[in-house]
Amino acid sequence: MKQHRLTELLNNEELEILQECDELTLDFTSLSKDALSVVTPHCVVIGYGELCDTFLALCVNEKHTALEVLHLLPQDFVRLSGHLGAFKLYFKNAQGAVEEIATSQVVSFAPLENLPHFKGVHTPNMYESADSMLRSLLALCGEQNYSRSIVFDSSHCQYQGRRPFSDGSNVCHSCVDICPTMGVSSDDSLKILHLSPIDCISCGKCVSVCPTGSMQREGDGLESFTYKARLYKGRIPLIVARADLESQQFAKDFRALKEYNCLLLPFVLEVPDMLNSTYFLTLLQESSAPIVLYSPLGEHISSDIESLNTIYERIFAKKAIYNFTDSQALGMLQPLTQSHYIYTPASKETSKDIFSERMRFWIKQEEYSKVSIKGFGILGIDARKCTMCLSCVEACNTNALINNNSSFELLYKSSLCTGCGYCVASCAEQVLSIESHTLNLIPESFEYIPIAVDEPFRCIECDKIFATRKSIEKIKQILTPAFGSDILKLKTLECCADCKVKVMFEGAH
Repeated sequence: MKQHRLTELLNNEELEILQECDELTLDFTSLSKDALSVVTPHCVVIGYGELCDTFLALCVNEKHTALEVLHLLPQDFVRLSGHLGAFKLYFKNAQGAVEEIATSQVVSFAPLENLPHFKGVHTPNMYESADSMLRSLLALCGEQNYSRSIVFDSSHCQYQGRRPFSDGSNVCHSCVDICPTMGVSSDDSLKILHLSPIDCISCGKCVSVCPTGSMQREGDGLESFTYKARLYKGRIPLIVARADLESQQFAKDFRALKEYNCLLLPFVLEVPDMLNSTYFLTLLQESSAPIVLYSPLGEHISSDIESLNTIYERIFAKKAIYNFTDSQALGMLQPLTQSHYIYTPASKETSKDIFSERMRFWIKQEEYSKVSIKGFGILGIDARKCTMCLSCVEACNTNALINNNSSFELLYKSSLCTGCGYCVASCAEQVLSIESHTLNLIPESFEYIPIAVDEPFRCIECDKIFATRKSIEKIKQILTPAFGSDILKLKTLECCADCKVKVMFEGAH
């Protein structure tokens, strides 16, 4: 039977679309994406005992080894940072002071809990023998080529720079938790994310689980993805991994699929596991058609698919995302004009901004009730007890909460909320609550609505507005018992910062 190549199954217009998608990937790929690291033959061996001694002896006695080895006892190890070829190992010297040493690789014969398993960190349980471990270590020496596949913008990260909750848990840790290597790791003492391109295997999972789009794939970010999706207007995107695209099996399957529905066209991604609800929504709207999955996706995406199918069915009474094996349903698929929406995101927009604007178009003025969807939340507030201190606004980095300075209102847009709970933890009055993993499909969720209001408080000296009435009343309630009958101190509670100093100074004289 004749084997069909994919190019033989596509017409010129379809081939041009695929080619233009590849060109868009290149257009949005940094010229400094590819890098080179030189790994010198230097390692630190941590441990003691027979296994450790055997390995050290092998390093010394091996005739062809130009390996420089330093030995460290486990009790002197403090921590390790960096990556293959450029590690910084911190240890205690004889006086107990912490020093650091630069090394290319690390071998540990001790079960150190705080030793991260970066590429270039070796433990005996990874190898059959000391000889095989040495060979692996030497194989990593020399030039190591790698690519920076992930672009990270910390400005909207739900982890970076944020204090933990009272129970010690982090506000968000999704990218670190799902990373199968040490491509993304965290320093919980400094609340900083570390990306190690040399450890990254480019699986794309960190991109998928990031609730704000702080993690994006080089060349396949939300802006690039939008332009690609727009090329599929009136066609049915068939999501396929590039690794599957050139296989004979795909050509065979695609030929059969084309017989069911001639509108199907491969939508090629390096790693489809990077997809999430914002990417799916973008493709659904720009193509104005349902989506078909060819390459299998990870379990971490299944809830996003389920949520979007639920939303699509409520609004359009149809399913949004299909599997290619559902051949009978594929034959009935057609573009859906009313689902079409063109929206070009700005380079600094978060995935929340994009999802919010796109979903707003679908909802319009209708109400479709609540839907379960990860990365969203609905904020509750006891407005009577809110003092408008605005600590929640300062805590929110997606602009779900903002303040209206002119009207002294606390405004909330539910569709921008990640449900992280950081505002709840930051509220001094404990008047906030969060319903996580939920979005209410009503018009009010996609616009700013006032959830707390107060009136301005004017300085009793200069008449300048400097606070809200509720906040001043709260402060007076707390401090009045402490100030007792000191009229001057009580007066300062109703003064702005400038007048407060003046009043205290006049009282002293």
